[in-house]
Amino acid sequence: MNNSSDFKIIENELKLISYHYYISGLFVNYEFRKKTLLILFLDMEFKNIINSNVEENIIATKLNWWKITCSEAIDGKYFSVPALRLLNKYFLDNNIIKNELLFIINLYQKYSLEKDLNKRIKIYTKYLILKKSIICRILGINNFDANIKISLNYLMLSKSFFEHNDNSKSIGFFYKAKSICKRPKRKYLIFFLLNSNNNFTRRNILKKLFLLLFRIW
Repeated sequence: MNNSSDFKIIENELKLISYHYYISGLFVNYEFRKKTLLILFLDMEFKNIINSNVEENIIATKLNWWKITCSEAIDGKYFSVPALRLLNKYFLDNNIIKNELLFIINLYQKYSLEKDLNKRIKIYTKYLILKKSIICRILGINNFDANIKISLNYLMLSKSFFEHNDNSKSIGFFYKAKSICKRPKRKYLIFFLLNSNNNFTRRNILKKLFLLLFRIW
């Protein structure tokens, strides 16, 4: 199977498991799009292991499988799994990306075992920061404008509290983020989309795309 077919499989699966991730990934320049969508797909695969399994040993086994195979694919080993073949194609011998992916999986493992809510929120926030770092590396973004950085920090806190059902704190941090940066430069837009709680759906896509023409997230 060629790489074009592999990517089409990943693209179609991402549409099904996270339409929001799929549409958000289209807001990066075309030259970086396939790499970005692949990372977002892998992230959803890891996250779904946590969400769809309750037994710790099953979660550990599945995440360990991804940890080993992602590492080996980047090191050059061939796999029959489309995502791993693309990982080999796009990130061959890229030890920085490999280590960051492994760190994300480790955070998922730690998160799955943690019972304390505050610690879970802290781990989840670290995961959001690391995911941002990987996408920055793909897009070649080395630093952020001061207001962008502060706004994103508040937005990631908002996302963390939202995912853990603390809507009061989530809304508070969201409006802080919005007040600091309402219209980011287009190259930063994907980070705001990925961390916003207002997801893309097929029902709201035209309205949201219209707003995003003016970079209003």
